[in-house]
Amino acid sequence: MTEDAPTRTAPSEPLFQLDLAENGGLFAPTTLEEARSWIEREQSFWSWIQSGQFGNQDQGVKQSYQLLIQSISNINQAQQYQASNPQEFQHQVQTIERQLRDVFLDRKLPHSSTPLAKRIDNYRQSTDDQAGSFFASVFLPPQQGHHFQPQNLPAWRGLIEGLIDRFNIANAPQKGRKQAADQSFELLRAKTEALLGEKTTTVDALHRDYEKLANDIEAAASEQVIHFSDAQTQRDTDFQKLVTEHKEEMEQLRKTFREEIALRAPAEYWETKRRGHELMGRITGGLSFASIAGAAIGLGFFVHDLLGKTPQGTAPESWKVAMLVLIGLFTVWGVRLLVRMFLSNLHLSTDAAERVVMVRTYLSLLEGNRLSGGEDRQLILQALFRPASDGIVKDEGLPPSMFEFLTRQSKG
Repeated sequence: MTEDAPTRTAPSEPLFQLDLAENGGLFAPTTLEEARSWIEREQSFWSWIQSGQFGNQDQGVKQSYQLLIQSISNINQAQQYQASNPQEFQHQVQTIERQLRDVFLDRKLPHSSTPLAKRIDNYRQSTDDQAGSFFASVFLPPQQGHHFQPQNLPAWRGLIEGLIDRFNIANAPQKGRKQAADQSFELLRAKTEALLGEKTTTVDALHRDYEKLANDIEAAASEQVIHFSDAQTQRDTDFQKLVTEHKEEMEQLRKTFREEIALRAPAEYWETKRRGHELMGRITGGLSFASIAGAAIGLGFFVHDLLGKTPQGTAPESWKVAMLVLIGLFTVWGVRLLVRMFLSNLHLSTDAAERVVMVRTYLSLLEGNRLSGGEDRQLILQALFRPASDGIVKDEGLPPSMFEFLTRQSKG
């Protein structure tokens, strides 16, 4: 993975723009520190002018130099108001601009990058500061008149060589051609400086636009990343919630299915048992009512036959009466047994039907998850799986016979 190349931060909007043309080009500082560095460089370049008193001829340079010092002081004041008083800060910035305009455009102090400034500095270094002062005063005379008062040979040398350099006295025959060439060169340099300043300002503006656009794109990308992350988190949460709900539902269905499978056999058993008891109830019920009718008809026939064969005025034979009673007892006992079987099957069929209904109701409530707790299930399961009765009905149907009445009497 390669590291991204560091990008240059786009400069801020310039505090002001000062077009010095051929005397330094376009000056457009974006910060007070940049303006300070630019002014201090010019101040350092012309600081030699303060090294001594050589007369009044260098007052123009000295006044320009004092304005540079004053502009540094205004920069210090602007820094104090930059955060607390924007209006006063802007006023100080405008003051700095006016001072630099006065120095380099009105008073025409040569910028340190110009050929004239370099010729003055080279001459000063090859001679001394006094000669350099008179040499510079030829190009920057005092505003209140020309006061050239050389008192010694270095002063006269500087003055004369400055006049020769300014008016090109030594090359008078070729003055026109050289002057035209110099003018062409200065015009070309001025255009170059102007074009460079213009392009620099344009490039800085484009760089600011690019940085703003890059910041907007980065902010939008960060916002999209955050939005995507939040959306993804929400989707994960929703998905986990759905998975949990699905697992719970599947577990509930699995539990219901297991309990349904577990209760399917008892339900089928009790349903089969109900049908069997219902069938046997119908059979025993039919036999019971048929045997009652048959017993009544048979006993009536035996009594009629016994009384018909007994002569009038005589009692029936005792053995016949005993036989009739014995047959009646067995007939009544058989009828009672059929009635008990009928009632037993009827009760067992009803009990099995209730259990089938309870099983189906329990499964329906379990599938709908309407059983709130284990207590409800326990109550239903206890009622569902209670011990089954044998269905034998005690002393139901017919009233007790004389034989039972006699056998139930206590021995006394």
